[in-house]
Amino acid sequence: MKNKAILFLSIAFATLIGFSSCSKDENSAPTIKSAQLSADNKTITVTFSEAVYSKADVTGALDATSLSVTAPAAIKFTYTVTHTAGSTTATVNLAITSVIQGTEKFTIKPASATAIYDNEGKAMEVAEMLETNTAAKDLGIMGSWLSEGSNVAPLLVTYFKVLKVTAEFKTDYTYKVNQFNIGNTTTTPDLVFTGTYQIAKSTTGNIWTITCNQELPYTAVASGIFEIKTGPEVLWYEVVQTSGTQNVPPTPAAGFGSSNGGTLGVLNIQKFVRVQ
Repeated sequence: MKNKAILFLSIAFATLIGFSSCSKDENSAPTIKSAQLSADNKTITVTFSEAVYSKADVTGALDATSLSVTAPAAIKFTYTVTHTAGSTTATVNLAITSVIQGTEKFTIKPASATAIYDNEGKAMEVAEMLETNTAAKDLGIMGSWLSEGSNVAPLLVTYFKVLKVTAEFKTDYTYKVNQFNIGNTTTTPDLVFTGTYQIAKSTTGNIWTITCNQELPYTAVASGIFEIKTGPEVLWYEVVQTSGTQNVPPTPAAGFGSSNGGTLGVLNIQKFVRVQ
């Protein structure tokens, strides 16, 4: 009988401990479990410990006023937040407009002590914060760019009457370049070039090599170099068509102006500013 009593008390005590532990977990404030940065630096998927809301009455989706997203001072960016009330995840949509070195991480935290709540109306602690799982990647030329005015390569202005060029180098390694000629005041380009590209960072400063395999409006191969300079941020770009020609592309070691052994000088250097 005595042993049965002891067994009963032991079970009751264990049950009490288990109940107390569950109650503590259920009443704890929500936390940030993970922050996954996408491979293209465009989104951060934030996962919370439980369903969250923007209001204490268990309503409202999180937005950019709910989450504070920060990064090293050198990175310039804006962001929006996509979330459904009651979901355990939110997406931070990044628009980075500066050079990424490849070592920077983003930090996620609640914007205030009254920014994020769980389904019991308990607020996330303002001290809660988490860095992204990986650093942002140096994507080189990837993004959208604009070249106009004095930034257009003199060779293009003189021989091809180019007014401006817009270029988009996508993260799937395809590209689209729109050429607008002098006199064109519309939004429709005179020529559209599309294809695929390969890039590699050289061992010479911050210069990269690039090879463009053009598919339209005709097939061609162009090779050269580029560098994203800072203060202000400007993309320097110099390539020559190598297929069907005797052109010799510039090299990282020889630097900009080295197309065809340097005979073109600065005439073939195109400069772009980032659009996005």
